[in-house]
Amino acid sequence: MKGRSISRKPLMRILTPYFFFIPVYFLLITFKYIPFATAIQKSFYNWDGGNTDIFIGFGNFIEIFSDAVFLQSLSHVVMVCFAYILIALTVPLIAAELLFSLKNTRAQYILRTAFTFPMVVPGVVTILLWRWIFAGDHGILNQVLGVLGLGAWASPWLGQSTTALTSIIFIGFPWIGVAMLGGMQFLVYFGALQNIPKELFEVGKLHHMNIFQRLWYIDLPMLASQFKLMIMLAIINGMQIFDSVFILTRGGPGFSTMTPAVHIYEQGFNFGRMGYSAAIGVVLFVIIMVITALNQKFLKNTENVD
Repeated sequence: MKGRSISRKPLMRILTPYFFFIPVYFLLITFKYIPFATAIQKSFYNWDGGNTDIFIGFGNFIEIFSDAVFLQSLSHVVMVCFAYILIALTVPLIAAELLFSLKNTRAQYILRTAFTFPMVVPGVVTILLWRWIFAGDHGILNQVLGVLGLGAWASPWLGQSTTALTSIIFIGFPWIGVAMLGGMQFLVYFGALQNIPKELFEVGKLHHMNIFQRLWYIDLPMLASQFKLMIMLAIINGMQIFDSVFILTRGGPGFSTMTPAVHIYEQGFNFGRMGYSAAIGVVLFVIIMVITALNQKFLKNTENVD
């Protein structure tokens, strides 16, 4: 009996920490995995979210690839993804490098706090602020252009198809502290720079490297894993962009800013085509998974330095 009780104690000690994960797994299964599995199932149905529930096989998926609005929305998110990647790999990195080059730790702390403070502002507030900036009649951007004598450049930025999507991409400029574009990237880059072995910088000094040579030969290679992560997150955020488009333009004017996420919302809630919306979501998921796999295969991680 004693031997049996002794053997049970180590087993319970091993299993006890896992019991604390039960609420987490319960919430994940309830609000993530079950809806995801339901979406895959209902993508094969003509389903309106209520009484209509007719199995149609691959009918929704066939319709998707002949849906001109969906195909146009894909072209829009490709542009957004490229812009987000460019933003993620430039402005936050430059800000992190400039901050890292400061020798005064107090100044570093103050500037880091100033750069990241906008991350605590809700994204909706930021979007509404930029709607006021881009407003056609009384928007601050057009007023500033008028003061500078560039009134001819004034435009209803969100009201015409040629500038609407670019204006949405421009939200958050200069993209350092806004969480959805540059805030997290800035912190990741700055943290990675702080973790680069000091010996590498000493070697750079011995070879009389200037700041650009140090950036090219030391910093960028040591940030390869961070670049890989930021590229993937930029693509995911770009493919799933919804809130800024929905709040500012609802996909208009016309379909010039339509994105797959907004199209999913409109088809599901405005037209009662929940099954078709689920099919679009499944296609979007597959596209993101394929891009993720390619990213993992072809982009390099930071090499270990002994």
